[in-house]
Amino acid sequence: MKLLKRNLTSFHYLPYNGVETDLDENDEHTGEFHRQYGPPVDCKGNISTPSGHTNQTFYGEDIRYTHTLMMDNPDVDINEQGIIKWKGELYDITAVRRSLNSVSIALKKQTSLAEDKAI
Repeated sequence: MKLLKRNLTSFHYLPYNGVETDLDENDEHTGEFHRQYGPPVDCKGNISTPSGHTNQTFYGEDIRYTHTLMMDNPDVDINEQGIIKWKGELYDITAVRRSLNSVSIALKKQTSLAEDKAI
């Protein structure tokens, strides 16, 4: 499957780099942590309109998502631990399905990560 260049949109992929724990005034760990992400990687793909049911059997019946991202490079280094930043919004990657010459990614709009100081 080949995607048309005119249908591609730009987005940023932030790869997961682990967690960082908070420190108090005595430099002791507080028990709270924040996820850390690497520098944003510029990517292009076709992001669907919000639906959540277009390829429901492809991803599975129990996976919830708001958008589907299609890319024609199956070797792209995107996995479920990173996040997508698109149009000022953050999206969790809930599923990645690769085929011979494309990759389909289920995205879920994330609201709790917007307050994360690591982003």
